[in-house]
Amino acid sequence: MLTIQELEAGYDESMVIRDINMHVDDNQVICVMGRNGVGKTTLLKTVIGILHPEHGSIQFNQTDMTTLKPSQRAKMGIGYIPQGREIFPKLTVHDNLLLGLEAGDQKTIDEKVYAYFPILKDFTKRNGGDLSGGQQQQLAIARALVSQPSFLLLDEPTEGIQPNIVQEIQDVILDIKQSSDTSMILVEQNLDFVKNVADYVYVMDHGSIVYESAVDDIEDETIYRYLSV
Repeated sequence: MLTIQELEAGYDESMVIRDINMHVDDNQVICVMGRNGVGKTTLLKTVIGILHPEHGSIQFNQTDMTTLKPSQRAKMGIGYIPQGREIFPKLTVHDNLLLGLEAGDQKTIDEKVYAYFPILKDFTKRNGGDLSGGQQQQLAIARALVSQPSFLLLDEPTEGIQPNIVQEIQDVILDIKQSSDTSMILVEQNLDFVKNVADYVYVMDHGSIVYESAVDDIEDETIYRYLSV
């Protein structure tokens, strides 16, 4: 479904990620791990098109999308949940979700997103900025899901979130995985969470992939060594 080859990208003259090679199959959840500042968010921003690579290619469903705009990638079926949520605080929950429809061909909000996050249906008229951090994260995920993407990019969805909402997010990822062919790249620091939802793990350090493994074969000590400060 998604193949990244020899990808290099960064900001101005500074290269942040180098020689990234990665493949994601249909209905596969890939997790990218690593301490803060190693290039995980830069990788996702390059995949979605916010950053343009200096070298390498990104193929999606056998189409080269290396130079496409973020809006074009969204129309191809890629959803993006950024770190920090980036919801619109002055818009209602309902209006935030309507904006998510712009990425796809759907005209109405799928009731399934309310089944995933029932609190959002109770708060449809509440401004996004009035929600708690965990509720804003639920809204950010729901906004990406309303367009029914075939591929999701999630940047640290459990960061700073209370345990009960982390469990809800985990359940949603597992349900999507079990009920559709949707694939995901998930940036995450919580190894227990990763083991529960992911199929394969890549670990980054200093902008490059330094370790990769199927989840069932993960060496915990190696992972923790690259996560420690």
